[in-house]
Amino acid sequence: MRLIIEARIDDGECDAKREGSTIVAIVDRRDKDLSQLGLTLAEGRSVLAEVQSALVSQQVARWLSANTHCRRCGSPLSHKDSRSIVLRTVFGKMALESPRLWSCTCATKSGAARHSTSPLCKAIAKRVTPELEYLQVKWAAHLPFRQATALLKEVLPLDKATSFSGTRNRVRGVGAQIDAEIERDIAQQPQAIAGEALRQADNVSCVSVDSAWLRCCEKSETQARHVNIVAGRATFAKQAPRVYAYCAQGGGLGCRQARPVPSLQRRHSTRAGERNQ
Repeated sequence: MRLIIEARIDDGECDAKREGSTIVAIVDRRDKDLSQLGLTLAEGRSVLAEVQSALVSQQVARWLSANTHCRRCGSPLSHKDSRSIVLRTVFGKMALESPRLWSCTCATKSGAARHSTSPLCKAIAKRVTPELEYLQVKWAAHLPFRQATALLKEVLPLDKATSFSGTRNRVRGVGAQIDAEIERDIAQQPQAIAGEALRQADNVSCVSVDSAWLRCCEKSETQARHVNIVAGRATFAKQAPRVYAYCAQGGGLGCRQARPVPSLQRRHSTRAGERNQ
């Protein structure tokens, strides 16, 4: 038996059957044989890649046809040349023709030289779809870059669409974006607390704190069912960093209760209300 998968574009303006269809994949199977049920992983990747290529090419062609006129006067823009750009998607990498158009005379000052512009390059400046960027960053946060890239290539048609170095650069780019957003949020916060100016800590540069809940495997009447473990790291300006951990109050498990942050402040001459650098 043979399975033929076709793709047909219908824009609602003309008969889709009259335009014809594109064969996406042909799958052959032996009759009366169940040794290979359904599509294989490789066949599934191939089908997704072909469908993505057909859809993206049509979307780009129709978008370009609506963006080749001047937005001010509506005159068609003169074509200069075309260049190929690479777009990376969840279902494969594809090359797209990006025409360069001359600017309209209505937007050019008298005597000034005309310049060219590429509408498609401006529309997809990052050359990657948000879904692929999301998957790369998500899995790279849980796995090493090489393993995250290998996992995505195994389940998606990304054989030539991504690499571990590209995943690493993507994570760094998103991290830099998040850092910039945090810096903007910090800059927008008020610089005073309860009407007093914040004092700058000279010795302690940074204090990071994290916590987790652990569940006891065995029930006991003498200890709590759950315990809250708090761990942190203090970075100093003139000495090596220090790591600390303790059980929060009410934790049980025989953990000794402690208040490390105030003692840390006293030990390193940091007073309450001071801001870390």
